[in-house]
Amino acid sequence: MAKDDKRIIDMTLEGDFVAPPPGSLPPVGARLMVWAIVATMLAISVLIVGLTLWFLVMILPLIVGAGLVAYLAFRYQLWRSGRSFSIRRGTGPGRYW
Repeated sequence: MAKDDKRIIDMTLEGDFVAPPPGSLPPVGARLMVWAIVATMLAISVLIVGLTLWFLVMILPLIVGAGLVAYLAFRYQLWRSGRSFSIRRGTGPGRYW
């Protein structure tokens, strides 16, 4: 229990802590770590955006092809029906037209 770390806590007589001197910069290692974290976050953001755009470019021909097939199927149904859109109304369940 007699261990003494020789730490000094600078306090004013009112009990407030003394602020570090103005203009003091954090250590070089801390500044380097902050810039490394910022660069990593930017790289991850660019990677996510790039991956999303790549996926969009890869799936776009499939979407266009599916739309083209749907359009051709619709046009075929119009041609087959003779462009007559008639509404057939039944007389009820179990009865024929």
